[in-house]
Amino acid sequence: MPIETTQQLLVHELQSIQDAETLAAKAIQAQLEEIEDDDLSNLLERRLKAGEQVMRDIRKSLQKLDGKGRVENKAARGLIEECEETAEEVSSQEMKDAVIIAGAQKLEHYCIAAWGTVKAIAGELREEELAKAMQHALDEGHRWDEEMSELAEGAINPAAMKSEEGQQDKATKKPKGKSETTRGSAKKH
Repeated sequence: MPIETTQQLLVHELQSIQDAETLAAKAIQAQLEEIEDDDLSNLLERRLKAGEQVMRDIRKSLQKLDGKGRVENKAARGLIEECEETAEEVSSQEMKDAVIIAGAQKLEHYCIAAWGTVKAIAGELREEELAKAMQHALDEGHRWDEEMSELAEGAINPAAMKSEEGQQDKATKKPKGKSETTRGSAKKH
């Protein structure tokens, strides 16, 4: 269906956010089974609850605007698939937690842009309740993103780096019984 009016654009954007939030909820639930860090679990659970509120606000607005149908959010789907694929490739739990934070933040930044877009359009159309709901989502999203950054920088990323160093140490351990000089002199002969 062609988008010919600002209200139709608003409905399209709301449907896009609805799909993104549905995808995000499924991804977060799967990630919660994969992670071991309690702080990360708590933040992801909080994001699930915030997403539920966004979904209630979206459904209410779509009903008011007579928004029927669905929109597939290819951007959100791509961000989630990228995170899932990368998480499958990492070798340690600590690295997996770092990948999950990075992926969650990428998706959150996308959502922040989408909520801001809807807030602006809703404001122009005098859909004040929706504009307020999107401002609330923006405030929560920025706060959550900041807490995720603090967790990543303060704990998760350093733990991933430490696990990486441990794996590198294991890979470069020298065989017992031969000293460096013995191996070095053997090469000369």
